[in-house]
Amino acid sequence: MLTVSLVAILIVALLAHNSGRANWGADERIARLLASRAIVVVVAATTFFVIWYSWAAIDPIPIVHDEMAMVLQAKIFARGQWALPSPPIPAFWEQSHVLVVPMLAAKYFPGHSLLMAIGALLGWTALIPLLLQAAAGALLYVLARRVGGGAVAFCAWVIWLSSPMVLHFGASYFAQVTSSTAALAAWYALLRWREARTPAWLGAAAFFVGWVTITRPLTGAAYVLPMAVVVLRDVIAHRRWRDLAVALAAGTAVIALIPLWSAKSTGDWRTTPQTLYTRQYMPWDAPGFGYDSTPPLRVLTAESRNLTNVYGPIHARHLPSTLAPALMARVQNLYVSVWGQSSGVMALFALVGLLTLRGPAAYALATSILVVVAHLIYATPPQWTLYYYETTPTFAYLSAAGLAWAAALIARPRGVPPNASFQWRSPRLSSALVIGALILAAPGVVALQKLRHGHIAARRDLEAFYALLRTIHDEKAVVFVRHAGMHNPHVAFVRNVPDLAKERIWVVYDRGEANNAALRKQAPARVAYLFDEQARRIYVYDPLAP
Repeated sequence: MLTVSLVAILIVALLAHNSGRANWGADERIARLLASRAIVVVVAATTFFVIWYSWAAIDPIPIVHDEMAMVLQAKIFARGQWALPSPPIPAFWEQSHVLVVPMLAAKYFPGHSLLMAIGALLGWTALIPLLLQAAAGALLYVLARRVGGGAVAFCAWVIWLSSPMVLHFGASYFAQVTSSTAALAAWYALLRWREARTPAWLGAAAFFVGWVTITRPLTGAAYVLPMAVVVLRDVIAHRRWRDLAVALAAGTAVIALIPLWSAKSTGDWRTTPQTLYTRQYMPWDAPGFGYDSTPPLRVLTAESRNLTNVYGPIHARHLPSTLAPALMARVQNLYVSVWGQSSGVMALFALVGLLTLRGPAAYALATSILVVVAHLIYATPPQWTLYYYETTPTFAYLSAAGLAWAAALIARPRGVPPNASFQWRSPRLSSALVIGALILAAPGVVALQKLRHGHIAARRDLEAFYALLRTIHDEKAVVFVRHAGMHNPHVAFVRNVPDLAKERIWVVYDRGEANNAALRKQAPARVAYLFDEQARRIYVYDPLAP
């Protein structure tokens, strides 16, 4: 990885050094391609297929609890409903991050699942995350091109797409796939508004930053504050009060979905599903410091107890006195997630990129830093860098801008002092940067293969379980799941579905003979089975038998 990165940088330096004497003939054509609309389509399509390849499945199954919950909610939305009635004897269907009383609904804010509902209607839920990632790649390219030129944009896109964070978390059903794309769309609309002063563009910016907020509220707050400062300053300076009114209307319309979603899911517009779920199962899982020992309202499943055992101590150690080391640990892990494929070399160029900061780029960096700092109010494992996924485009741009700045410094005409302004967007220099970016993609290919195998391995146990379910040929069945003592707390076999009546196989918890018998009486036509995770086998089981 390190060798390839250094080779790419040396080639860029060599080509930049000779840019005043050599003409490769294709320079102008490359420059025109980088400035064209066609390259944006190529960027989007390439991003789509790279992320899909990393996911390693035509229609990937959700794996961890968070993904399962959001896919379930997408299917509920696809039915035209905000929530569904509780399943019979809800304790059998208790699933992490999913409410089973007073209604069946995921706890997560609805922005991501609302979009995935389109894929659920089409029968391919993964389509929406893939399209969103493709849009994110295109938006990154377009934004970077407006700020730093086509070659910098191309480098930034390559660095972003080849980062371990994007290749891993981009191929998932996590909500950050939506929030990162909406954030880039908000930045693009804000930039266009500042150029054209058209109310529609500011309305679009407010709409998209609102969508970030109804997807990931804390991240949305980190995006709203800098945008509000810039917009209010410009509105006052240019007396664009109509533009502000349009923005407020658009933003309010989006945010108004939250009380509606809450009322339909919990029965109280002031109580979100996330708030209610936290009270019911994980009172400690909230912003703040220390461990909240308030007892949960519901009896915990083995999975919920395991999650408490894993994350409870992290919350207990999260105190104002530990914020500095916590921030350092998170930044170190973020560094690896973004620049690990280059062995950290491109992180050095990101520092150089700070010398190029002007206007929009400085705004993007300030917002990204705010995202990281804002999450200090929440206890998280430092290696779980998904919370900062929205910042990767900014850091990728900084690395690309730093590389371009260094190349332009090498390419400066003889006699021009180092501190003088010189052109980094010349066709010849652009060619050097494009060649360097293509070489830099090589470590990303290696990372892509590793993460693809990681995705395959991560769903192996769940796919093996689903294969066992396919051996059941009864018209209707119910499978009671008996967990092993070392069950992975992040993966669930129990699953909720949008239509229990039509579902051929119910998959529920093993609650013991007496309780299992109660569920069997609710569904006497279903053949009962027991899945023994320890033995990895499934067999006919009748809790009603004497």
